[in-house]
Amino acid sequence: MSKTHQNNSSTFLIVDQSAKLSYVELVLSPTNFRQSLDYITPNSFRLLSELTVANILLSSSLKFKGSVILQIHGKGMVSLAVSECNNAGEFRSIIKENQNNNPKNKNYSYSFKDLVEPDGGGLFVASIKPHNESMSTYQGIVQINKHGVDCSLEHYLNKSEQVKSWLKIFINDDIAKGILLQALPGDSFQEKYCDWELLTHGLEQIDTSEIIQNNLDDFILKKYINEKLIRTKNFCPIFRCTCQREKIIASINQFSEPELLNERQKRTKLEVICEYCGTVFLIAPEELDNST
Repeated sequence: MSKTHQNNSSTFLIVDQSAKLSYVELVLSPTNFRQSLDYITPNSFRLLSELTVANILLSSSLKFKGSVILQIHGKGMVSLAVSECNNAGEFRSIIKENQNNNPKNKNYSYSFKDLVEPDGGGLFVASIKPHNESMSTYQGIVQINKHGVDCSLEHYLNKSEQVKSWLKIFINDDIAKGILLQALPGDSFQEKYCDWELLTHGLEQIDTSEIIQNNLDDFILKKYINEKLIRTKNFCPIFRCTCQREKIIASINQFSEPELLNERQKRTKLEVICEYCGTVFLIAPEELDNST
């Protein structure tokens, strides 16, 4: 395999088993994650990487123009992790650490449970937001599964969405990968329940090193060479922030009244920094006045 990694994602239809298989390969670089590692621990960055891969996998299933937003509300070292990805694979992600619960050893490999719910109570939230404003936003909330991001999302899909799913995320120092297997709706699959068990058993037998060291596209095509695989989607996930000056002004107006600004604030531009991409917006007081 080439030493040069690149972002990639594909979805295949497994015809005879009435299932679909999606994968994601995401490079762990500043190009894809604008949140500086100088300000978050390696543990938090690992968690953010896993959440982003899971979100790209889920958004690849969207059949309309829209976005999937995944959130983890934690009560441990991490208080919030958010990833947003649209149907075209454009994503942005951020994580917030609990300043009152900083790890004693930042280089120690803490478990998922330590990071988000050491004493329980963490929440996993999934939202599907159509770009068409006439369509309503869907939101599902489940308790966090202490075993990790992939187990939490798999639990959400199986229990809340009632979509038979298998999800696994693999990560090393410079790349994160994920595989999502989902049964397609219909009576035909119920007759082939054993095929689902065979499919998941086969995936679980794959060694992590095989996933990390190989190009997943080549690996999957070779593994299922005797299956009828039909590629239904292929794209390269890319970081793209949706922050806009107009949105920021609208948010400021929503949460604060311009007439309540003190005299100094009325003469000084407000500095607003997008937490996703780091873009700095200088908002003049007259812009707030003109928007009301």
